[in-house]
Amino acid sequence: MNNKLFIVGIGPNNIEFMTKKSIEILNNSDIIVGYSKYVERIKNDFKHAEYICTGMRTETERVIKALELSESGKKVSLISSGDSGVYGMASLALELSKNYKVDIEIIPGITVANSAASIIGSPLTLDYAVISLSDILVDWQTIVKRLECFAESGVSTVIYNPKSKTRDWQLKKAFDIFKNIRNNFYVCVVKNAFMDSQQILISHCDNYDWIDSVDMMSVVYFCDEKTIKINEKLVVPRGYVK
Repeated sequence: MNNKLFIVGIGPNNIEFMTKKSIEILNNSDIIVGYSKYVERIKNDFKHAEYICTGMRTETERVIKALELSESGKKVSLISSGDSGVYGMASLALELSKNYKVDIEIIPGITVANSAASIIGSPLTLDYAVISLSDILVDWQTIVKRLECFAESGVSTVIYNPKSKTRDWQLKKAFDIFKNIRNNFYVCVVKNAFMDSQQILISHCDNYDWIDSVDMMSVVYFCDEKTIKINEKLVVPRGYVK
């Protein structure tokens, strides 16, 4: 089977945080398929390619189009922000590929949990968890059970898809779960990571004011209970003997 679809993680924002392999694949692609906002981030760096863009909640149509084009012999890349295997397009592409004569190759990228963490220090030094608050594909009660487990574990927990215009209550519920279970922890919001409009807000578990600043371009950290602040950076000590 010669036809191949590349699933490419484009990292947090622009080409300087893309892997060398991702850049190589996109440079050699005839067509790049992706969510319109993610395409806008990279189209000036890969001007040779034809772009096919779709909006939110058209993921299946987007993947099918990429598979059809790959099957026809085109060199196609399907992009995801961050890493395509973390709340990205890799799983759907693999599921649907069984209906096409196409090989899938996944090119990893830097997921936002890790990239945004580098901006605020080292909040993920030890074990950590990630969870999406979007209840479009996962029911809310399942999300609640996972939040309770993560809160009880004490580890840093990264919140993806924390709040949107139509989902404006889940983040406070998640925060209340952590407040009720954990004794003490830092909260950090990184908004528009690695963009000119980047914002960082470090707060504490006794404060709700930070919630108003959060949107879908934000990633939220409920930090490990052992997190300390050093020169305005959040650090989970690993435990090395000094």
